[in-house]
Amino acid sequence: MPERTSDPQVIPYLLYADAGTAMDWLIKTFAFTERVRDKRGDGTVRHGELLLDGGGVIMLGSPGAGFRGPRELGEVTQVQCITVADVPSHRDRAQAAGAYVSEISIRAGQARTYTVDDPEGHRWYFGEPLLGPGPAVLRHHPQDRLEMIGRVLFAAL
Repeated sequence: MPERTSDPQVIPYLLYADAGTAMDWLIKTFAFTERVRDKRGDGTVRHGELLLDGGGVIMLGSPGAGFRGPRELGEVTQVQCITVADVPSHRDRAQAAGAYVSEISIRAGQARTYTVDDPEGHRWYFGEPLLGPGPAVLRHHPQDRLEMIGRVLFAAL
């Protein structure tokens, strides 16, 4: 189990009909590492926590009866926006794991991005800031890169 560090101020918490299967898919497809997998008596995952190499945290859990996730609703209900160091390699890994991935695109001339929907319909948006003209801080501070990717994402919507 990875060493416990302080968490970011905001952590997405996603609900999955099968949280255990979702955790396995996210680990295989996006290179998350498992921090917590809390199981119920019947072996199903009640709560899970995944880490990404740059300090990102995603929590997920299994909801109660009657849950309808994005796939059942037939629409995207949110987007996870994640900064990675190498979008082409990250996309290749996801595609090799069997995920249906979008083409890589350049958003607002500032980031290389792609999207993928997981098996239960949650949308994942991965971006890599383009290094070049612009504030040097974007080359060094993950939080600044994340904020920039968010601006690019909303500009593209």
